[in-house]
Amino acid sequence: MHPQTTQEWQQAIQSQLQGDYAEDLKAAITFNPSVGEGIAQPTEGEVAAEDTVGSNHFALLLDASGSMGETSGTGTRMVEAKETINGFVDSLPEGSTVSLRVYGHEGDNSNAGKQESCASTDTVYEGPADTAELSAQLAAVQPTGWTPLASAITEAEQDIPADATDGIVYVVTDGIETCGGDPVEAAQGLAESGIKPIVNVIGFQAGDADQAALAAIAEAGGGEYTQADSKADLEEYWDAEYSRMMTAWAEWRQAELTRIEESGQANLTEADAVGAALMAGAEAEGDRAMALTEALHADGHLDWSTRGEVWSFFYERKNAMWSYAYGLKNENWSAAYGLKNEAWSQAYGTGNAKWSEYYSKKLGN
Repeated sequence: MHPQTTQEWQQAIQSQLQGDYAEDLKAAITFNPSVGEGIAQPTEGEVAAEDTVGSNHFALLLDASGSMGETSGTGTRMVEAKETINGFVDSLPEGSTVSLRVYGHEGDNSNAGKQESCASTDTVYEGPADTAELSAQLAAVQPTGWTPLASAITEAEQDIPADATDGIVYVVTDGIETCGGDPVEAAQGLAESGIKPIVNVIGFQAGDADQAALAAIAEAGGGEYTQADSKADLEEYWDAEYSRMMTAWAEWRQAELTRIEESGQANLTEADAVGAALMAGAEAEGDRAMALTEALHADGHLDWSTRGEVWSFFYERKNAMWSYAYGLKNENWSAAYGLKNEAWSQAYGTGNAKWSEYYSKKLGN
C-alpha cells in the first residue's frame, strides 16, 4: 500500500535512504582533544643518554677516613673534595634538595679506634641546596678513621626524601671498604629499594688496585665509576654532571614539544575528518531524498503540493544535520587547537625555565 499523507511519504523515503552515522557521531561526541600524557621530566636517576639527568635529590657521601688527609695538589684530599662539592652544590638551581653523609669520621685509624670508626656514618646536612649552610657543616668534617663504605651506602636510603620521585647518590672516596662490609651488595640493595636511586662512585686518587672494586660498586648501583686523580679532575666531573642536567632539560623540552605537536595535529586531523564525514553524510542523504522526491513527482506519485512539502522537509533536514555536524567539527577542532597550544606553551615554559636556571648558574649568575 502506497503512503497517502505527506508525513507517510517523508517517513517512507527516510526509512529507505537514511544513512548510518552511529560510529561517526559517537566519535564526534566522545572526541578527546587532549594531547595525552607528557614525557616524564628529567630525573637524576637515569644514566642513559636518552634519559639524562635532571633535578630531584642529590645524596652526597663523603669518605672521611684517615687517608683522605693525605697531601694533594692544593692541600689535602679532604680539602679538595670539600671545595669541589661546595662548587657543585652552589651551581644547583633553586628547588634542588641535597643531603651530605660522611663516614669514618669518628674514632681513629688505629686498631683501637676501628670499632668506633666503622660504626660512624652520619648525615651532617639535608635540605635545600644551601651552599653556605652545607659548607659550614662540611667544614667540621675531618679525615679520621676507617672506611665503612657499605654502611654509608645502605643508610643513604634514609637521606632521600620519601616524596622524591628519583635521586642520585654520589660516593666520593679514595679507597675501598675496610670495615668488613659488602658495598657491592649495599649498592645493589639501595638501587633496588623503593626509591630506586642510582649510585655513582668517584674514586679520588684511589689506588690502581682499588679501582676495579669501586667500579663494581657503581655497576651494582646502576651508576658509573669515575677516576679522579686531581682536584681538576673532580671539578671536571662535577661540571660534566651539571652540563648533563642542563642538556637533559633541553632534550626533554624538544621531545615534549615534538610529541605535543604531533599529537595535537593528529587531533585536529581527526576532528576535521569526523566532522567532514558527518557533513558529507548529511549532504548525500539530503540530496538523495530530494532527488527521489522529484522522481516520485515526475512519475505522478506525488502531487505538486505534497512534492513541495516532502522536498522542503528533506532540504531542511539536510541543512539541520549539516549545521550540527559543522558545529561539532568546529567545537572539537577549537578544543584540540586550544589544548595543543596550552600544552605546548606549558612544556616550553617549563623546559626553558629549567634550562635557563642551569645555564645562568653555570655562568655564575
